[in-house]
Amino acid sequence: MNLRHIEAIIFDAEGVVVNTEKLWDESQEILLGKRGLAYDRDYLKPRMAGQTLLEGAQLMVQYYGLNEHASDIALERKTIIDELFDGDIPFIDGFEPFMQWVISSNLKKSVATAMNRHLMEKVEIQLNLRQYFLHHIYFIEDVGNKSKPEPDVFLHAAEKMGVKPDKCLVIEDAPHGIEAARRAGMHSIGISTTFTKEHLRDAHYTGKDFNDIKNFLEMSGLNHFKLH
Repeated sequence: MNLRHIEAIIFDAEGVVVNTEKLWDESQEILLGKRGLAYDRDYLKPRMAGQTLLEGAQLMVQYYGLNEHASDIALERKTIIDELFDGDIPFIDGFEPFMQWVISSNLKKSVATAMNRHLMEKVEIQLNLRQYFLHHIYFIEDVGNKSKPEPDVFLHAAEKMGVKPDKCLVIEDAPHGIEAARRAGMHSIGISTTFTKEHLRDAHYTGKDFNDIKNFLEMSGLNHFKLH
């Protein structure tokens, strides 16, 4: 994996930049618990990651055989998660020092996420994400709500940054995101904050945390790259 030509890093948001995945697990437990059902995280989590609220609701209706409209489930999911997002939301451990290293390397950077824009706005305000990404925060709403594993949101981010796809590196925590990066023709690194290394086996490399990823990138020569 030759990274010396990389010009930009595209970050997924949840599970990569911000630690919100536990809130989604809690919301699923609340929603399904109201129906006397247990949240089957092992089955649902990999399939729901990177999907819209409605797509996740459709999956739950199908999986549990619910006699409810997916649109109603999606609305209930939105209400539950919206309340949970009013609490404190931290950065993923190690993200901030990693970003200082990225900044020192003069790499372009952006976020490309399936996260609901309203929820992301709460996170942006609380953590001041613009200090790192300025206006380069992109949503699947920007590309016709085409969720990962479709590559559209990554390609959109690359276009907005003015970087060719093969010069982009994606950091993702979910299988759908790794597949989206592959379809976009981008390099990918998995971070096992949400899923195991086995789940992320299609990434070019998977690290257990940002320090692990930084060490790998330095060994790959990325720290010597400077934009001209």
